[in-house]
Amino acid sequence: MTGLSWKRGTTLHEGGFGAISLASTSNALFCGVTLPSLIALKSCDFNASQSLKEEVEILLMFKHSPYIVHYFGSNVSFDDNVNLYNLLLEYASGGSLADHRQNCNSLLQFEDKKHRKNVLLGLSCIHNNGIIYCDIKPGNILLVGMDKIAKIGNFGLSVTLEQGMNQKQEVIRGIERYMALKSVINTEYSPRVNIWVLGCTVYELIMGH
Repeated sequence: MTGLSWKRGTTLHEGGFGAISLASTSNALFCGVTLPSLIALKSCDFNASQSLKEEVEILLMFKHSPYIVHYFGSNVSFDDNVNLYNLLLEYASGGSLADHRQNCNSLLQFEDKKHRKNVLLGLSCIHNNGIIYCDIKPGNILLVGMDKIAKIGNFGLSVTLEQGMNQKQEVIRGIERYMALKSVINTEYSPRVNIWVLGCTVYELIMGH
């Protein structure tokens, strides 16, 4: 780990893309930016990192948005005899809305207008930059900082507006129970899909199912 600006800690989540880990930084300087003491690392095998590299291209559009989980940069590390490609991301110390739903059954926090407003402003920013998010769900709405500010994270399934509306996708992007029927059948996506899915998400969080 010599020369890196962070030290990998607990694994927070594992998925098809790789894993997300907590990392400590000692407030190190990285790419000209002082990192917070705790960050999240999204990592995968370097030889299978194309998806994460495409995600970086999208995250760079939103470096200054207060409604999107912040991207600090990326690097490569050597762990357990494997080269890993790492995204250095803002750590959501408050967890996700999915975590709170599990703990509280129904999620009263999401009834707070501030949370809903932040998610809508985040989606507006995403759409205005020509991106279709495709994966709104409680687990991707993260609560950041002491004030638990709701931010959108995980752009692994996102596509450009042109790709979503003009190219039939090879895979379903998102979780079917949240998706509009047209997206499931035709695998075609538009910004309206995100609004539909957000409505489903709000309903689930308030009702608890």
